Amino acid sequence: MKKNFSSIRAIVDVGGKTRYCVSCSNTATQEAIFAVEGATMIEKYCDSCAKKIIK
Repeated sequence: MKKNFSSIRAIVDVGGKTRYCVSCSNTATQEAIFAVEGATMIEKYCDSCAKKIIK
């Protein structure tokens, strides 16, 4: 399964639930959107990990 990076955006806090980075488990602040085989996948990242996936 190949995922292609599409965009990134800040997480909008809804309900006060803490989200965690999928890479390092710190508090997530960004959502990365990927296109995957005709679907859209959203993963949450902290600021430092988000910079790594954008490059």
